[in-house]
Amino acid sequence: MTIFSGIFSNTILIILTFLILLLLVYLFSSFEKGNLKKFRQGSEYEFAKLSQGTTAYRDFGDKNDPAIIVIHGATLPSEGFIGFCSGLSAKGYRVICYDQYGRGYSDRPIINYDMQLYIEQLRELLNFLSIKEAILYGSSMGAPIAINFSNKHKERVLAIGLQVPLVHSNSKVLDLIKVPVVGNLFLRTFGIPFAKNRAEQWAHENEGQKDFINRYIAQLSLPGTEYSLLSSIRHIANKDFLPDYKIFSESNIPIHVAYASDDDEIDPKTVKEVLNLLPDADTFVFTGGHGGGGIIVNELTDLFSDFLSKRLDQ
Repeated sequence: MTIFSGIFSNTILIILTFLILLLLVYLFSSFEKGNLKKFRQGSEYEFAKLSQGTTAYRDFGDKNDPAIIVIHGATLPSEGFIGFCSGLSAKGYRVICYDQYGRGYSDRPIINYDMQLYIEQLRELLNFLSIKEAILYGSSMGAPIAINFSNKHKERVLAIGLQVPLVHSNSKVLDLIKVPVVGNLFLRTFGIPFAKNRAEQWAHENEGQKDFINRYIAQLSLPGTEYSLLSSIRHIANKDFLPDYKIFSESNIPIHVAYASDDDEIDPKTVKEVLNLLPDADTFVFTGGHGGGGIIVNELTDLFSDFLSKRLDQ
């Protein structure tokens, strides 16, 4: 018994030492710095004080035109969709690009970043802007937000557009991030640095694009960003949203779906599952991967505008 007790004690000691080392690495590897208020200075954004914090948004076009609300994905904030928003406003729409909590120029409250939060943020923003009904356009994780908002507030949605929509995923990496402590350490040491490095590889075609990339990287380091990313991954990533799309399919709301046939982040097969539920959906397939839509902004703008002109005028 003494030998086994010694082995057991040593095992416990090794485990505790390992956990303490993990904790120390986590505590001393924080990359977060900067000040959100200073970061906002010089931006062209406006700010709405909502129940869970300040929401940053850009308002394009005539306020009397039909409103389109653009809902960004998990990591790329609304600033990545400015060209798309501006293009749609030139076609006779009022377009709102806004940052979800935890991203871009919006606040990063310490709360659960779940679907209910995102739905309420959108509802409160619409109320703040006195928009009674709108067209929703969701990209990636923004797609199920648009769908779930529509399912809950059908009377406020005129039409929906989706780009590379998240449906469901079985990512082992996302499963790992959900593990307490281990997930925190993984996101801090690998996940966010990977996002920054990937941004640095984006095309630097002009000075404006370079400035955007620098701001995108900077907002990933603002205090509270890591928490918001972890929380949204743990509450939303790897969820199965197909039942929500099924509920939406029972409505009569017109929908346009654009997706990449070579998407390496969202399996195109999952998008086809959604399209099987939506036989009347207007669809467009492109190449270029998950971010390929950023290369064909003008084409996507024209397609969505044409779709709205045809379906809303019926």
